[in-house]
Amino acid sequence: MDKLKQKLKNLRMEHKLIIAFSSFIVVPLLIIGGILSWVYMDNNRTTMMGAAVEKNRQIIKNMDTSLQPLLRMSMLPVQDDILYGIMRKDYRAVAYPLLERGRDFDTVNNLIRNSMMPYSDLIDSVAIYRKLDRLIIGRSQSEYFNYAYLTREFIHEPFVEQIRERKGIYVPIGVHQERLLSRTPQPVVSIGRAIVDPYTKEDLGFILLNIKAERLQTLWSNSPFTENTKFYLVDENDNIIYSNQSAEIGTTASGVLGMDFDFIPGNGMNEKGGNLYVSSASAVTGWRAVTIVPKKELLSVVYVTVAIISVSLLLLLLLSVLTSARIATTVMKPLAVLNSKMKLVSQGNLDVSFETQYGEIGKISNTIDNMLKEIRNLIQRIYEEEREKKELEMVALQSQIRPHFMYNTLNVVKWMAKIQGASGIEEALSAFISVVKFTARSDGDYVTIEEELDFLQNYTKILDFRYLNKFEVTYDVDPAVLRCRTLKFLLQPLVENAVFHGFDGIDYKGKLNVSIYEEKDWLMMKVSDNGRGIVAAPPATDGTGHLPDHMNSIGLSNIRKRIELHFGQSSGLRLENAEGGGTTVTIRVPMKDSVEDTRGNTDANSDRG
Repeated sequence: MDKLKQKLKNLRMEHKLIIAFSSFIVVPLLIIGGILSWVYMDNNRTTMMGAAVEKNRQIIKNMDTSLQPLLRMSMLPVQDDILYGIMRKDYRAVAYPLLERGRDFDTVNNLIRNSMMPYSDLIDSVAIYRKLDRLIIGRSQSEYFNYAYLTREFIHEPFVEQIRERKGIYVPIGVHQERLLSRTPQPVVSIGRAIVDPYTKEDLGFILLNIKAERLQTLWSNSPFTENTKFYLVDENDNIIYSNQSAEIGTTASGVLGMDFDFIPGNGMNEKGGNLYVSSASAVTGWRAVTIVPKKELLSVVYVTVAIISVSLLLLLLLSVLTSARIATTVMKPLAVLNSKMKLVSQGNLDVSFETQYGEIGKISNTIDNMLKEIRNLIQRIYEEEREKKELEMVALQSQIRPHFMYNTLNVVKWMAKIQGASGIEEALSAFISVVKFTARSDGDYVTIEEELDFLQNYTKILDFRYLNKFEVTYDVDPAVLRCRTLKFLLQPLVENAVFHGFDGIDYKGKLNVSIYEEKDWLMMKVSDNGRGIVAAPPATDGTGHLPDHMNSIGLSNIRKRIELHFGQSSGLRLENAEGGGTTVTIRVPMKDSVEDTRGNTDANSDRG
C-alpha cells in the first residue's frame, strides 16, 4: 500500500490529471448509467405490463357500456303496454284470430324496428317468443324465418332453457350458432330475458337479442402490442367469442390454447415461461378478455434502448479518457507560463503582454491581456480627465472675478454716484456683495437652481444699472426644479454674452428670457435673447462653432467641457438662431435631487451672511 502511494506521488502532473479526470468521469458514468438503465428497464417493464392490463380492462369496460342499453331494451315487452297486452292476448276469444295475429305481428315488428334497432349498432337481430301458442310474435327480420327449427329444436336449446329458468333476469348468452333468422348458421352472442307477469309471475315467453361475434371487434382497437400478441374474448363456458383467427370462433379456449389456458387468471396478470397472460372479466356478462403477449417482444424496445445506452456509455468513457489525456498535456505548459506572467502583474507590472495561445488557457491569456490593456487605457484616460478637469476648474475659479468685471462693477458705482447721487449706491453695493459672495464660494461644484437664479438676478441688476435700462430680463422657471442641483456658473456666462455682445449696437431694447424646466428626467435651461444672433455660424451648434472669443466670465467651450466631465457625453450645450432674431442657448443636464446637499449649502450660506 505504501509503495502504491509512493508511486502515485512520484507520477508526473500530467499522469495525475489523467487519472483524476478519468476517475471523476468514469466512476460516476458507470454508476449513473447502471442505475438509469436498471430504473429505465424496470419502469418500462412495469409500464408495458400495466398498459396491457389496462387495455384489457378498457375492452371489457367498453363492452359492458355497449351492452347496458341492450339490457334496458330487453325490458320493453314488460314496460310497453301494447306489447305486454299482445303477450297475454287469447286469440281464441276474438272473432277473426288470423287477422288479429297478423295485425299484432306487424305491431310488434314495428316496435322492434323503431324502438330497439336504431339505438344500438351491435344488434343483429331480435326475436320475441310467446309461450301461449309457442310462436315468434315479432322479429327484426322478415325476409327469412326457420319455422322447422323453431318447432323442433329452438325451444330445447340450452340457452333458451337458461333464459326461462332465470324468471325475468337478463341472461348473457355466450357464442352459439344462430339458425332461427339466418339462412346459414353464424356465430353470435345474445342477451335474453324471460317475460314474466309482474303480478301472477306467469311465464309469458322471452325476448332474444342477437349480436354477431365479429361486430364486437368495433368495441376495441385492433392494434396489438407486438407482432405475435394474441387476443381472445371468452364466454362464460370458456368458448371463444372472438379471436384473431376467425376459424377459432365458437371453439373451446382449452382446445385452442392447450395447457396455456390453465395459466390464464380469472382476472389479473400471470407470467409463465416467455409469455405474459392478462385477463379481465366482465361484471355484466361474465365474459373475459384474454391477451397473451410474448415478453421478449413486449420488452424488445426496452432491451434495444438499454443496449444503446450501454454502447453510448462505453464510447463516452473512452472519449472521456482520451479527452482527459489531451487536457492534461495541453493545460500544464500554458499554466506555467500564465502563472509566471500573473506573478509579474501581482507585483504591479501592468506592461506584461501574453503571447498568442490556443485552447481554454489561451482564451484566459487573451482575456487577461485585453483586461490589462483596458486597465492601462483606463488609468491613462482617468489621468487625462482629472488633469483636464483640474485645469478647467482652475480656469473657472480664475474667471470668477475677472479684472474687467471688477472694473465694470466699480464703474457702475461711479456712474451712480455721479448721476444719482448717493441714493442708489447702497442697492448697487448690496447686489455686488451678493455676486462677490457667490463667486467666492468654494464649498463644492454644485448649487441649487434657486441659488443660481439669486446670483443671476443680482448680476443682471448690476448690469441694468450699468446700461441704463437697455434690456429687461424675464424668468420662466418651473417651481418643481428650484431645489434641483446643477454646476455653478452655467447661466451667468450666457447672460453676460447676450448683454455684452448680443445687445451691442442694437437700436431697440434688448429682451432676455431665462427658462428652466424638466423634460423626461432631464433638466433643461434656456437663455434666449433678441440680439444680433450668431454671426457667421450654422443654424445650430454644440458650442464649437464660429463665435467671438472675447466673452465675459466663463467661455462657452469651458461650459461644454465642464458639463461633459461631470455629466457625460449625453449632456451638453446647444446654440441656435431664433426665428425672430437673436440667439437661444440650451443646456441639458440630468436631474439631480438636492435633499441632503441643499441643506449643507443653505447652512454654509447662512454662516456667510
